[in-house]
This record gives sequence, C-alpha cells and structure tokens, in this order.
Amino acid sequence: MSYLQPLLGLAVFLGFVYAISRDRAQVSPKRIVVGLSLQLALAFFLLRVPFVANGLMSLNAVVSALQSVTDGAARYMFGYVAGGPAPFEVVAPDNSFIIAFQVLPLILVVTVLSAMLFHFGVLSFIVEQLGKGLRRAFGLSGALGLGAAATVFFGTIEAPLVIKPYLNRLCRGELLALILCSMATIAGTVIILYASVLEQTLAGALQHLLTASIISVPAALTLAHLYQPTAATDLEEMRIPRSEKTWIEVLLDAVDDAVKMIISIAAIIIVLFAFIYLFDDLLALIHPELSLGLIFSQLLRPIMWLVGFDWTNAALAGELMGTKIVLNEFVAYLALADVTAFTDKQLIVIAYSLCGFANIASCGIIIAGLVVIMPERRKEVVEVTFTALLLGNVATLMTGCVVSLIL
Repeated sequence: MSYLQPLLGLAVFLGFVYAISRDRAQVSPKRIVVGLSLQLALAFFLLRVPFVANGLMSLNAVVSALQSVTDGAARYMFGYVAGGPAPFEVVAPDNSFIIAFQVLPLILVVTVLSAMLFHFGVLSFIVEQLGKGLRRAFGLSGALGLGAAATVFFGTIEAPLVIKPYLNRLCRGELLALILCSMATIAGTVIILYASVLEQTLAGALQHLLTASIISVPAALTLAHLYQPTAATDLEEMRIPRSEKTWIEVLLDAVDDAVKMIISIAAIIIVLFAFIYLFDDLLALIHPELSLGLIFSQLLRPIMWLVGFDWTNAALAGELMGTKIVLNEFVAYLALADVTAFTDKQLIVIAYSLCGFANIASCGIIIAGLVVIMPERRKEVVEVTFTALLLGNVATLMTGCVVSLIL
C-alpha cells in the first residue's frame, strides 16, 4: 500500500477540490497535468538528484552558523537563560531549554539578514527569476507570477505587498491563487527558525522545509485553477522596486520589524496554548480521556492515511495537522521535535505536510492587511482568504503525498 495510498490521496484531494469548484466547465485538464507534473518533477529533482540534494543539504551549515552566532549573542545578553553556563548546579537539565531566549532571537538575526539581502538585490533577483518561470509554466500574469514566487521567501502579508500597486486589479481567481500560495508555503524569515527546532529530530531540516515550500507552489496554483479557473489579466511583467533607503536605515527598520514579530509570536503562543489547556479542561469535564488532540487525531486520521501513514501513526499525524490548522505550524513543529513514533520516512512526510501558513491566525493577518489596501473588496477578501485556508492545507497534503511517492 505504500505507493497506492499517496496515489489515492492525490486523486481524492484533486477530486474534492474539483467537486467544490465554482466553475467546473472552465477547468483545463492541461493546467492540472502541468501543475501536478511540475510538482512531481521538482520533488524528484530536489530530493533524488544527488548533486542538487547535496547542495540543498549543505544549506544546513548555514543554519548551524546562524544558530551559533545567534546563541553567542543571546548568551552575552541573557546569560544562562539563553544557554550559557549557569551560576548554580542544574538539577533538571531537560528543562533548561527556554524558547523565548534560545529560539526566538534567531528571528531577529534572520529578519535583518533577509532585509539586507533584499536591499542589495540578491533576494529580489531570485524572486523575479522564479516569477518568470511560474508565468511561463502556468500562463500567469506578470503580477501574479511575481507574487506567487515571493511567497517562497516572504510571509502571508509581505508577499502580496510585493505587488501592492497591482493587487486591486487582480481578478478573484488571481487573488485566490496569490493568497493560496502564501498559505501553502512558509517565509524565509521563519524557515531557519523551524529548521533549528527540527534539526535534532530531522536531519537536513532546512533542505526539507525549503523543498516543501518550493514544490507546494505548483500545487497551490493547480488547486486555485481547479477551484476557480480564470484567464490571466493583462498585468505586465514586473520587477520588484528597489528601496531608496541606505543600508543602515534598512537594518534599523528590519530590527524594529523583527522585535515586533518576536513579541507577537511569543504572545500568540501563550494565548493559543492557554486556550488549548482551557478547552482540554472543559472536554475533560465531559470525559476524562477526551481532548482536542484526540478529536483531531480521529477526524484527520483517514486523511493522513491517504498521505501515506500506517493506520496507527496516522492518528498522531492527524493530531499534529490539527495543531497546525488551529494554532500554527511553529507549535506543530515544536511538538514534532519530541515525537519518536514515526519512521524516518514518515518524519519527512509529516514535516512536508505541515509546511505552510494555512492556519486560522494567518487568516486574520491576511484579512487585516489586505482590507486596508482594498477596502471596497472587503467581503471578497474575507471569502477568498477562508477558501485559501482550506485549499492551502490540501496543497501541503498533496506535497506530503508527492514526497511519500518520491521517497
């Protein structure tokens, strides 16, 4: 069943989206075949071609280097709570890992580094080339091609802002495709953070998370066409505008943005965990063994079986997927780092399946950001965003199926 399960999963996921399509008559079989073929080809190329896979694997040295310098700076500032030598005997070393001081500072360093690479044209060049490739492969408008490519490196609201002047001219189907791509990927500013969390559990974590984001873009564009097929609007090929700020201004702005992001992430984790504990306590009043994790593990168990998990571990995979949807992928990856039940292949497949911003919190971020830019399309933005929440998770599950086949 190892090959039949993910093949069946791909058929079920595509069939489900086709069944709920807003215009089935306009769906182009060629676009679906191209999208699925491109996803499979990219996965094979990035995972099975030795020199490419080894090249991506070498990126983990970047993670180690950034983590090392960040740890050193954090220890200088925060001392033993950031992993430095303790001024007392540590009787419970397993509890000495503090996320706020040993994980979140990495966001600061990576955000500033990304901003500098963007300022000097390195990231912008890569994004523009990816946008051209997507435009040719899928027949997208220049604006959508650039925006879709930007989702591999930028967050759920930062990526759409790359094409801000054109946002209001995107038709509904293109707007869905753009938001869906941002939901099916994770940003470069957090990918290194997630890789550092997973590295001890999943060798080559950065390689896998970067690959997951790249191969989920064709899946997202395919599902967007399947749900709401539309012709590309006449929006010319675009280039990312260059900032007129000096590099020191860019650095200071990036530090300010990163601090806000760190505070936001810490606050969200505290609040969401509090709600989980509260909800679990309420469920325990109904039955002592009932919990939110148990509910999700059973609801999503058949879906994760379709991705390629055996029936026993499909329950655990379903629980992690539910955590990602209701809370966020960071919380799910933190939980995954402590899991020992998965085989090596299952560990990789679940990492790919979780690799996307498609969660409820992201909906709030996207709606709040886009409504400011397009107040007259408020209702449409809300509807499209929640559709993208559903389809974004289908896209990452398709990526899980593809990786299950390739491995």
